[in-house]
Order: sequence, then C-alpha cells, then structure tokens
Amino acid sequence: MKKTIFAAVLGILVGVVLGVVSGYLTLIGRSWNPSLEKTEYWESRRQAELAAAEDALAGKIKAPRVETPEIEFDFGVREKNKENVTGSHDFPITNSGTAPLTLKEKTKSCYCTDFHIAKKKLMPGESTTVNVQWDAERGGGAFKQSVIISTNDPVRPEIFFNVKGLFSSPVIANPNHLIFSGVSSGEEQSRSFHILGFGTDSEGNPLPLDIDGGDVTLWDPDHFRVELEPGTLDDLTDDEKNNSVISKATSLVRGTLFITPGLPQGAFQETVRFKTHRPEQPLLELMVEGQVTGAVTISGTKYDKHKTGQLAIGPVSSAAGARESFRLTFDDPSFIADASTVRVASVRPRWLNVSLTFLDAETQKSMPVKWVDASVEIPAGSPQERYSGPGLAETGEIVVEIDRDMKTEEVVLPVSFTVGP
Repeated sequence: MKKTIFAAVLGILVGVVLGVVSGYLTLIGRSWNPSLEKTEYWESRRQAELAAAEDALAGKIKAPRVETPEIEFDFGVREKNKENVTGSHDFPITNSGTAPLTLKEKTKSCYCTDFHIAKKKLMPGESTTVNVQWDAERGGGAFKQSVIISTNDPVRPEIFFNVKGLFSSPVIANPNHLIFSGVSSGEEQSRSFHILGFGTDSEGNPLPLDIDGGDVTLWDPDHFRVELEPGTLDDLTDDEKNNSVISKATSLVRGTLFITPGLPQGAFQETVRFKTHRPEQPLLELMVEGQVTGAVTISGTKYDKHKTGQLAIGPVSSAAGARESFRLTFDDPSFIADASTVRVASVRPRWLNVSLTFLDAETQKSMPVKWVDASVEIPAGSPQERYSGPGLAETGEIVVEIDRDMKTEEVVLPVSFTVGP
C-alpha cells in the first residue's frame, strides 16, 4: 500500500515538473534545443567577459592589470654546437591593477620549449618572472616558439611570450616547422620548404648537398610523402635573400611535403628526417604538425592554403579597421549548416568580430555540398600589434565548433594581421 501511494505521489510530482517546463518553453515560443542553448551560453559568456574588460578599463571595478615590458626575446644568430643549442630567458610581469593577479602556465607551441612562473599570485604592485627555456638540438635555421600564460586580468586573459633566433648550421631547413590547419581527410595538401647548405671547399666551390628521396625517413609514410629536386640560389625567396644568414647559403634543394588523403581526424605530428651526407651534421629534422577536421574545407581569397594555412589578412589601419571573409564547405549531403550546428566558439584577440551567414535550410536539402560564409572584422580603434599564427608574436585564431553525427569537432583557423596607425 505504501509503495502504491509513494509511486502515485512521485508520478504527480514528475507531471507537475514536466508541465512547468513545457509551459515555460511554450511561453518563450520555442522548443528545447541543446545545441542552441550551448551556443547561447558561450555567447552570453563572451559578452560578460567583454563587459568586465570594459568596466576594468574604465576603472568601474577593482581588477588586476598585467604589465609586460617585454613579450619577445631574440637570441640572435648562433653557431649551432653542443654548447649553445639550449637557452633560457626571464620575462618580467607586474600587477599594476587594484586587485590580486593570478597566473597559470597554459600551453606552449612546441615540445622543445618549456616555461615556469616564479610566483603565481601577485598583489597590486608586485612583480614576478616567467622563465622560458628552449632546446633546438634537433632543428636548424630560424626558430620562433611561444608560451601562453593564463591570467584573471579581464582585459588581458592571456599573455604570449616568444623566443626566437637563427642557427648558423652546415645544413638547415627553412622553414623547419610546417603547420597545417583545417586539413580535410579526403583532400591532399602540401607545403614547400628549402634545404640549404653552407660552406665551400678549399678552392671556393660550394660543398655538395646531395639529398634525394632515398635519404628521407618518415614515421607515417602511408599518409605523408616528401618530394625533393635540385635547386639553385635563384630559388631563394625574397625573405631568404634578405636574411643575414640564409642569404649566405651556397647550395639549395627544393622540397615539398604532401599529406595524402585518409589521415585520421584529429591533431597530428610528423617528423621528417634527412641524411645530409655532411659529417659535421649527418641528420636534419623537419617538424610537421596540424589538425584534420574531417569533411570540412576552408577557402577564401586571403586564405594561404599551401604555405602557412593561415587567413593572411596583412596590414590593417587602426583608424579604419578592416573586414575579410572566408568560407567553410561541407561535403556531407545530409548535413544542415545553421546556428545550432555551426558556431564561433572563440576568437583571439577577443575583440575580433566574426559572424556566420547560413543558407536557408530548405535550399540546403537539395544541395550535395553545403557552405557557411564567415565575415571577419578588425574594428576601427583596435590596438596596434602584430597578430600571427602559431609560434609568432600574439597568436590570432578563430575556432569554429561543428556538431555533426552526435559529436562536436573544432576547426582552428590561424589569423595573421598587423594593426598599424
């Protein structure tokens, strides 16, 4: 009898709760949609963060304030040897605000870099240092790596510190770190690079750089391949010709790295090893990393698909601002792209404005290929700074979330631009 009464009471309570929820949803004029609520949550959170930053700048609230007199350190040109392939530098941080500042190590751009915060909580007026260490034993040529610190400063929630330099080695790859973003698992992509040799013999003739396909080793030859062909110094790019070390190269090999279709979805890393036939440096390594996003393709007039994988907007006037666009294309005929399935999850810097434009759902149903157009606005009055892709200065990026097949995937698009006067 008691069990019957308990079950009846429980049923009544459940019915009341469901009735209230149903009435509320009817009142606001829409049905419950988990994807839509997730989008609204992140948008409201982003608006709250922007409001907090504006209040902090206006002095309306007590808040910490990050001051970093230095965010990049140049080790300069170094001769590569066992004594100087590693190094470190201390970057100072001061809390010039009116509330305690908390700091946390977040991430780094390469396994060859590490960092440590001497003191992670600073009262107003206090200072600390971030020690950044790098190890370039396996690489050669130019290097530039970043570390990211998280803070509770509403105006500057992340700090980027960069170390860079250039090794003068018998053989180098330029660039020595290839980055792919938005790789489609069904599409071949490639990046080009140069292998450069230095030095001459006793008669002034260039030392040979006899690297060919038989001297290349790959971890995953099923999904990566390298093509090499002899080159001349006339193949040097303008940037290489203007580089104080690379311009002194005496021999050159042209290289192209290909990612072949079928690479599994998600992040990937690959190391390409070359036999150089130089006794003083018998091995050269080229690092490769990126992300496979499935059947999503990025395109646009400013999207540098083959070289850097970035949306390369270029110079922008702070007084005028700028606007650029790109497109996300989906080759899934059953997919419908709308606000509940495709959304901007985050942007960096946070004042970058990104909006998405969707085709009508009924129109999409008859289309074998769907797309979403994105508009990127750099507002007038933006702070003057250089924003680039991974490993450079302040990192610019757009992260788009896509809900498909009962799971969420991310498309990370690095953005490169420089804000001037």
